[in-house]
Amino acid sequence: MVSLMMIISLSALCLIGLTYVVYPLWQLTFPGRPIDFTGAFTPPSVCIVFAAYNEASIIEAKIRSIYNTHYPIDRVSVWIGSDLSTDGTDAIIRELQHEFPQLHLHVNERRSGKSATINALVDQTDAEVIIATDANILFKEATIEELVRPIALQIATAVAGTLAYETGGVSNSTASNEKAYLSIENLIRRAESRKHGICFGMEGGLYSMRKSFWQPIPPNTFMEDFFQTVQLISRDQKVLFNEAAIGLEDVSTSLKEEYKRKIRISIGNWQNLMRFYPLIAKHIYPFGVLFLLHKVLRWLTPHLYLLALIAGLFTSHWVLFASVLIGIPVSEFILLAFGLATPLAYFYAMNAALFIGFLRYLKGVKSSVWQPTKRNQHES
Repeated sequence: MVSLMMIISLSALCLIGLTYVVYPLWQLTFPGRPIDFTGAFTPPSVCIVFAAYNEASIIEAKIRSIYNTHYPIDRVSVWIGSDLSTDGTDAIIRELQHEFPQLHLHVNERRSGKSATINALVDQTDAEVIIATDANILFKEATIEELVRPIALQIATAVAGTLAYETGGVSNSTASNEKAYLSIENLIRRAESRKHGICFGMEGGLYSMRKSFWQPIPPNTFMEDFFQTVQLISRDQKVLFNEAAIGLEDVSTSLKEEYKRKIRISIGNWQNLMRFYPLIAKHIYPFGVLFLLHKVLRWLTPHLYLLALIAGLFTSHWVLFASVLIGIPVSEFILLAFGLATPLAYFYAMNAALFIGFLRYLKGVKSSVWQPTKRNQHES
């Protein structure tokens, strides 16, 4: 007879399989029909906003990538919020203002974090379309046009761009694992967009939306992109994925840096879950189903894993559960210690980061001030 504890343990493992195996297969096996984004449109005014803290190594390339565009440049303004950079970032921006008159610099009075900085920048503009990005995301010539086109054609209220990771000539297991994960996520978001008109969710480094639908980001929010995604969907607005709107990003090749980034992401995940969980019952399909399967169960994966382990230890097969649910992650973390970040080891490490983020969320979030992720590190 199957014990209650075994049912609990196996159910928890099945829920992990549901979000990491069944849901991706459902979306990727039936990806939906491509959305037609073609057509002539009158270019609306666009304001590109992003926060910067100590980005001297990339800021000039970022700004020049924006202005090297097919989009009518007289319709584009750029607002950069410096969160009290100390490495000369502000001086570089001020020098480039002589070359680009529509480039604006806002310097915070104190360290405020990304969300507060972006809020301050959006308040400065009356452009029809906001493009939110990050300092380290380089645009291609068609990026602005592709982010704006679906909005101008009134097909969407917001557009999620496509981040393409580059390793800058550095290749190791961490970079490969992160690139593979992002590639799969992009395919899932594309399928969600095509079938449901919902992209869960927009990448904070590259998205656009109508200014009239912008909502101020709550204080100390880490995942402001997901906040904007869900507040739009809750108002029955279409958030679509456009794979032609490409931003280039150097992937972090340091597992330590990626681990810290995932902790910040986890904190933001729990902030947004507490804000928006009532919507699951109010909008069961497609919102509730996609939210649960694509996001909530992933955020709960470390909790489910621990539940499966603890319940399994109270069954008659406790030796089996202990050897599998403890032995596998321990062996994978030993590989990590020797610099071998296998996909399974990467999975365990990132879920450990998600759990640490959950614990930090429980302690209370008093600031969203950040340090930029170090990239092109020669670490595993």
